[in-house]
Amino acid sequence: MPSPLPVTLSLLLIAAIAHAVPVTSRLSSTAVVKPGKKRQSLLARSRMEDPGWYRNYGVRDNGVGDEDLGALGDDGSRQDSSLGFNMWTTDGMSNSFPFLDNLEPVAPMDSMHHGDGAFGHDAIYVPPYLNPDGFPTLQGKGCMCQSATAATGRIRCHCGKAVKNPHYTWLKDTPVVGTNNYTLEPADITYSAGNYWRPKPAGGGVISPADKMPRAAYPNQAPGDYVWPVPATADGDRVGLRYARYLDQVQARSEDCDTVSEKCTVSCRPGDWVTVVLGSTRLSAQVTRTFVGNAAEIEFAPTAAASATVTVDCPVEDECSAFRFCRQSVPGQHCVHQKEVQTHNWHGTLVTKFECPANTAVCRLVRQMTMANLLEKQGKACKADFAHAK
Repeated sequence: MPSPLPVTLSLLLIAAIAHAVPVTSRLSSTAVVKPGKKRQSLLARSRMEDPGWYRNYGVRDNGVGDEDLGALGDDGSRQDSSLGFNMWTTDGMSNSFPFLDNLEPVAPMDSMHHGDGAFGHDAIYVPPYLNPDGFPTLQGKGCMCQSATAATGRIRCHCGKAVKNPHYTWLKDTPVVGTNNYTLEPADITYSAGNYWRPKPAGGGVISPADKMPRAAYPNQAPGDYVWPVPATADGDRVGLRYARYLDQVQARSEDCDTVSEKCTVSCRPGDWVTVVLGSTRLSAQVTRTFVGNAAEIEFAPTAAASATVTVDCPVEDECSAFRFCRQSVPGQHCVHQKEVQTHNWHGTLVTKFECPANTAVCRLVRQMTMANLLEKQGKACKADFAHAK
């Protein structure tokens, strides 16, 4: 066994290592630093040592590299590492574009990557394109199938009339309650923005601490059905996750519903409750009448009516709306909008309120004419059912 180093030599080695390795430290309240350029340099350095909460030093700082792709907690490196190319030796990287953007980014201050709850009690966020499908296609209506029985011994499917250029990669089976039948419909394998995986994260992808599962369980798969990566793709057909997400997002936008197609509209008749879509404003209303030309009359209570001490009736002739619901006392005058009233409280803080002008009162209910395509029911645009108009 070799003899230990002399004490003097050990101290010399420790001193040499301490001298060679710089030590970075933060300023503390007990530190004594002489004024001058050295103090200014240390203060500037401490301000740049961001703990990670305010990662907004550029528009791309919280971009692709910090997002979950392929698996929660991973930026896509795990899945892309198994692709048959690398950035140093492969000719296939000549078309690489490392600055490909996400079309649905998350603002830096809205990110949930850094939880601060105790004992793991943190909510998690499942992004809509955690597992993108680089080859999305949903052309076709699917089939109605009957399960095999002892008499037939085979599965029978009826796919209806031929569809022009039907093509789809994934199908979702849905049992028909009370029968031996089930449907096969083209499905979007994208997780979690598609309609294939169940259960689908609710609440915009934010999952509460009590409801969250282990990170590896998204998407949730039975042990016998587990497959990775998702979606399953031949090695020769796989592309980088950022490219797959971009292709998937562009395809999704090309298939966005309009307000006139049959598959994107639903019949709305008097008595139906609908959502009024006015730009970024959403409010609940009830259809009272429908007219030829895809027009409808709706009725709703403005938010200010809940706290108003005095309310009045507002017929459709007063031309009231979701933004003008203060009716004047003079007959024949139209409704007006609220005015901004600013005051200071006892502490001197500026307080802003919105109130109806003098000689006006808040409408109890607003009746308004609108185009039916500005109304939504069951997530689809309304189509006025004037056959049931009164």
